[in-house]
Order: sequence, then structure tokens, then C-alpha cells
Amino acid sequence: MTTEERARVAQTTLIVLLITGLALLTVQFAFVFMLIFSAILVAVLIRAAAIPFRRVGASDPVSVMLGLLLILTILGLTGWLFGAQLSEQFTEIAQQLPQAFETVRGYLQTIPFAQGLLSSTPDIQSIMTRAVSFAFGAVGAVTNLVLVIIAAIYLALDPKLYMRGTRLLFPKSQGPRVQEALEASGAALHRYMLAQFVTMIVVGGLVWIGLAIAGVPSAGALGVISGLTNFIPLVGPFIGAAPGVLLAFANSPDTALWAVLVYFIAQQFEGNVLTPMIQRYAVSIPPAVLLFALAALGGIFGFIGVIVSAPLACVLYVLVNILWVRDALGHDLPDEIEEMEEDVRA
Repeated sequence: MTTEERARVAQTTLIVLLITGLALLTVQFAFVFMLIFSAILVAVLIRAAAIPFRRVGASDPVSVMLGLLLILTILGLTGWLFGAQLSEQFTEIAQQLPQAFETVRGYLQTIPFAQGLLSSTPDIQSIMTRAVSFAFGAVGAVTNLVLVIIAAIYLALDPKLYMRGTRLLFPKSQGPRVQEALEASGAALHRYMLAQFVTMIVVGGLVWIGLAIAGVPSAGALGVISGLTNFIPLVGPFIGAAPGVLLAFANSPDTALWAVLVYFIAQQFEGNVLTPMIQRYAVSIPPAVLLFALAALGGIFGFIGVIVSAPLACVLYVLVNILWVRDALGHDLPDEIEEMEEDVRA
């Protein structure tokens, strides 16, 4: 074997070892990576809130701080207007949900074909106990939240600094392409977060109003739950609907039917009216891609991976299309990504 061949073998071995080491580090520091991406999501929201101030001529750092102040003001006003009422309703839900679950179990036990399903259904009391234990055991969650917010502020103040640092991890000749892909993925994430925020507000508001009309108790808190869980792709609406249907059934089967109808109408409006309008503005990710992203990230990163699966899939979808599908394979980009790249260049 010649010296050149030995050098090539050694180089290949080092590359394989490096890739293996990075994969192991990814598993070991999975939670840290999720915190970093969570900070990026919060930074995107802060910069979105800063857009009106930039348009009136404020400098970028000043507009970012004003955007952060705007978010805090909106949250404070919301808490002042609805905080006491929603807090009381959430307390009522926590107290009534186990009893409602048992009421539904008792009703289903009278149905022959449902008895097999009940035998495999976990006890709600044990689930609630584990959830409370997890909440109290995760005291560090407050620390992590503060860490994410502080990191998000730094990212929002100067995102190009960290983008340049990421660009330096790639060969110099590939720098412009990496920079372009990062900017396009950032624009896609910005559009996705704004579109999802609008969707969450509309769906939560519709559920709130509909359940209140149907006579379901704690309709406001149930609307908030439905809006928040709508951030999780595909399965989120079902997770958000479960407490409302259970509480409505504990009230009466007729009320439960009205609750199901309310959730159905809200999701149909979101899927057939709101989503087509949003897809003209945001990146349209194929549902199968979202489903596999949800399964993969949930399996690797746990519950936090489920929460950030959709925005992370949005970023990866844009990066793969630009760096691999177009630059490596030579195919055309989807129209919305092409338009996004043109906006970034402009």
C-alpha cells in the first residue's frame, strides 16, 4: 500500500469516527439541542413582533426590545383580563376530569364490545399521579425556561452573528450556498410560526365559544387547551378535544354530542378554510413528512420532540430541498421555497 493510499484510508477512518462521535453526542445531548431549537422558536416570535417597529424606522436592536416588550404586554393584559377566570377553570378541570373519566368508563362497561377496550385502558388516577410527580420533579423546567428566553433574546438581537458561525463549519466554497439555505429556512420558520399562531388563536376561540354555547363547563380553559395542543401536528387536535368531550359526557350524553360537533366544526374550518389560506403564505409540508417527523422526534427527544416536531420539520424540509434536491441533484424547488429564496435575496 502506497503512502497516498494509507493517507486516504486514515482520512476516511477519521471521518467515519467523527461522524460516529457526532451521532453519539447527538443522543447524549438531545435535550440540549431541543433547548437550542426552542430558543430559536422564541427568537423567531420576538423578531416577528419587532416587524412593525422596524417598518417605522427603528433600529434592529431597538425594534427587537420593543417587540419583546409588546409580547410581554399582551401576555400581561391577557393574564389581567382572563387570568383569574381561566385559573379557576383549570382547577375545576383538574378536579372534575378523573370523575368524568370514571363516568365514561361506567357507561362503556354497559356496552359489550367496549369491555375489551376498557381492560386495556390505563387508570386515569395513575396517569394523573405520574403527571403531577413529573411536574413537581421537573423543577429544573423553570430554569430551562429562563435559559431559553435569555438565549432567544440574544439570538433575536443578532441572528446573523450565529448564522455566520454556522457557516464557518462548512467549506469556504460552500459558504454562500449554506448562508442562502439558512436564511431561507429562517424565513420559512418565521412564516410557519406566524401562521400557526393565527391558527391556534382561531381554533381556540371557536372551541371556547362553541363549548360555552353547548353548555360545557370550563369552556374558556378547554378552548385554551385546544388552541395550545393545535401546535402539535396531526394528533394535537385529538389530544385537545379529549378533556372537553369527557367533561361534556359527564354532564350528559347529549352535551357530549354537541361538544364533539363543536370540535369537528372547528377542525373542519381549520383544515378546509384556514389552512389553504395559510399555505399560500407558509411552506406546505406533506402530511406524511409531518407524521414521520412526529414519530422520529418523539422517539428520540421525548415529549419536547413532539412539541417542536412541526417547526423542526419545516426547517429541515427547506434545507433538504435547497442543499440536496436542488444543489446536489439538480431538481427544481417547490414554488413556495423558490419565492422564499427570492424574498431573501431581495
